[in-house]
Parts: sequence; structure tokens; C-alpha cells
Amino acid sequence: MTTSPDIPIPFESYSGNNPFAFISYAHADKVVVYNAMRHFHEAKLNLWFDDGIPPAEEWQNEIAQKIMGSDMFAVFLSPSACASSHVNREIQFALSENKPMLPIFLEDITLTPSLKLCLQQYQSCFYYKIGWQKKAIDVMRNVLAKADSQGQNRPLHNRKSTSEEVLDEGEALWKIMEQVFAAQVNRYNRQNGIDTITEAKVLVDKPKETDKADHSGPVKPPPAPRPSEKPKPISTQKTRHPFAVGVMVDEPENKSEQDKPPFRDSYVGALSWIPSGKITVRVPYTSDVRLVHVRNDFWLSQLLVTQEVYTEVMGSNPSDVDRDGIGEVVNLPVNRVSWLDAVEFCKALTVLGKQSGKLPDNHEFRLPTEVEWEYACRAGTTTDYYFGEDPSELHEHAWYVVNSVRRVHPVKLKLPNSWGLYDMYGNVREWVGNSFVNTLLDDTEQDEFRICRGGSYMKKASGCKSSSRDTQSLFHRYRNLGFRVAMARLPNT
Repeated sequence: MTTSPDIPIPFESYSGNNPFAFISYAHADKVVVYNAMRHFHEAKLNLWFDDGIPPAEEWQNEIAQKIMGSDMFAVFLSPSACASSHVNREIQFALSENKPMLPIFLEDITLTPSLKLCLQQYQSCFYYKIGWQKKAIDVMRNVLAKADSQGQNRPLHNRKSTSEEVLDEGEALWKIMEQVFAAQVNRYNRQNGIDTITEAKVLVDKPKETDKADHSGPVKPPPAPRPSEKPKPISTQKTRHPFAVGVMVDEPENKSEQDKPPFRDSYVGALSWIPSGKITVRVPYTSDVRLVHVRNDFWLSQLLVTQEVYTEVMGSNPSDVDRDGIGEVVNLPVNRVSWLDAVEFCKALTVLGKQSGKLPDNHEFRLPTEVEWEYACRAGTTTDYYFGEDPSELHEHAWYVVNSVRRVHPVKLKLPNSWGLYDMYGNVREWVGNSFVNTLLDDTEQDEFRICRGGSYMKKASGCKSSSRDTQSLFHRYRNLGFRVAMARLPNT
């Protein structure tokens, strides 16, 4: 079978509310499959496929949603497809959902016993036989027309398949996080002869009255909650991830610093000044609560790094480029960047800043740490969201599964937090540097996994809180994963 990893996608997957067919195939066959799909598309059939993106863990929920929302299931069968666990799972799930099935054989092959049992009852098409295209188009057209006449096509937001409650990748991701945390704890314990995590309390200060002496100025309390918001009590219940239960913002020593104008970089634009302060954090898997210091003020870019900015700095655009109408949408956040890509961008931006003379002395561009990111996102608040507790208000601040139509959107279209930071929730997840775990354990050594924050356009409201976090390999690239940059003093300066 002829293949090419660089073949462009033939057209955009269908995203409307009319009946559509789900297309399943092995990526090794995409040259032939894309050619076949062009004929279906020219026949005015609505098709959804995975846009040529290799299957990955975060896409399992998305694919399941599309199968559930589809009105028929067409699968291209070949030796590669039969050997693909992804294709086999998609077939099994479509059968469990009672979807009309159209097997299309790309080659004269013998199915595996399990596939033969599943598919032998269905009428098939054979790519190597004359007239197969007309037969396949007629079958698909009849099924979709029947679905249309029966009124099965409902608005996308009303379909059960797009229910927020179904879209939750958290469990799988937290299993990874639990492994990462356990590995880091064990490594620290081995190095220091500590038996349990609770014995490591000396590493991060516990909240106590004497902490106020760490600052020459008075501590500024967080903004008062709205009448509808109730302050959260500090629970002793154990949690599987760091969770901030208190935030304190330091009063600037110099009153003129309180209203610092944004720093402007030639590439990433405006960066908001973030004053120093503290976050009280509940430690994972324990009832312990620690006080984590953001000891130095820093600057954080108001906007996510866009595809235009990334291309200007790095010379290429790795993103999935969504199009609207006939023109390319501008100011979309860069996506499909690994953690390593984001770090390299920050290094390149630092070099450019030094060359231009606009970067302050002893400063660098870098990813914000996880503590810095959440501290800046909260902007002095302790509620679920920086605007309060009501998730119904999220649509004014974020692109998430309810309003995103499952795609990235231009930056700065939603409301910012009180420190002028846009898209802190939704749109694309954001890579951060050192994690809460590194901070809580005073551990600079990291493994393959990194943290991303803020939720994304694929997340439900509960996945876009100030405390929401995901774990990914530092090598992975997804189209709902980007970053923003911080500008901070170099260490020990």
C-alpha cells in the first residue's frame, strides 16, 4: 500500500449539525483513503475523520464522541487496519452504539476472527472492483438521507454525545501523575533517608504567623469575594493533586510599582507585572498544608504565543491551522508544540531580546513555573475561577467544550483576569516549567512528564478551573496545547 507521511488532508472534517459518517482507517493507508474520501466529499457527503493526526490518548474521548454523534460508520480495511488497535476499538465501539456499518476492503484480505465475527453480517465494498465508489456513495447517501428524514440530526450542543459529563480525560492523566509523584517521592526519600512524605515538611514553610516577618511591607489581602461567593474552608480531606486554598499578594515596597504599566516585547507583546506573594497549597495524597512563596515578582505575557509570533521567532509553524471561510484566521495560539519546543522558543526570545537591547539586564524569557502560573491566574482569589464560583460565567472568559465548536480560537476575544491576562482558561492548555511537586519536595530533578494548566477548548467547565492541571510527556504535541512566556530575573541575581 502506498503511503506518505506528508500527504495533506483532503478537506476539513465536518463540524456541522447535519447527519454525517465517521471514517475509520489506518494511517498507513491514508494516501488511498484520502483519495477515496475526496470522491465522497465531491458527492456532498458529510464526513468526519481525524484530520490525519496520529491517534493519541487525549483523542480517545473526542473519537468516542464523534462515533456516538455520527449517523453511520465506514471503515477502510487492510492488513494495517486489521492490526491497528485504534481501528479495532473504533469498530467495536460503533457496533456497541448500533451504528450502520459500511466495511470497505482496500485489499483482498482475510479478516481476523474477531473482525470477521463483527463484520460478516454487513454488506461490503471492495476498492479493487469496478464501480465500488458509486456503490459506497449510494449506501452512505441512503443512510444519511434516512437519518435526516427521521430527524435524528439535532443541534450539536443538544446531542447526548457532546454532554460535558462525558468529556473527561482526567482519570487517565491522573494515573500518570500518580506514577510521577510516587517516583519523585521515592527518589527524594532514597536520597535523604526519609520514610514518608509527611516527614518532608521542612522543605516548604507551613502557614504560620511568623511568615509575615519575611516581608518588609504589609501583606495585601486578596480581593473580597462577591456576595454570591462563599470563602472555601481549608479541608483536611486528602487530594491527589496540589490545590491552592489561600492566596496572599505582597504590598509593593514602592507605591509606584503598584500600577506598573505592562512591559512590551517586540514579539510577544504586552507582559503584565505580577507582584510577589504566597499560595497555601494542600499537598497531594496527604492532609498536610504548606505555604509556597512566589518570592520574586515577574512578568507574564498577557496573550498566548500565537502562530504568527512563533513563526517569526522560530521560522516555522507546527500548528494545526484552522481556517474560517476562505481566509486563514490570524492570532490563533500556536499549538502542537512540545514542552521542549516551548523551552527553545523562550531561549530564542531571550537571545533576540539581548541583541535588541530591550531585555532588562539579568533577565530572561522562560516558561512560568506551575506555582507562578496559578498565582498569576488567581490574581489574589481563592474561588474556583478568578471571577467567582459560577461556571455559567465561564463562557465570557474562555473557549471550552460548550462554546468552542471543538477548535482553537484567536487570542484576546474573551475577558481577562484582573491582572490583564487573557485565555488563562480554555482555548489551549499551557505548558509550565517546574511543577508544584518539584516545589513541594524542593526537587529540581524531573522525569519525562511535565504539567500543563488552564484547560482547553475540549474541556468541560470543571476542567478549566484555576486549579485544573494535566500531565503530558515533554515530547508530546497536541493541537490543544500551547504556552505563554514569563520574563523574570536570572537565578541568583
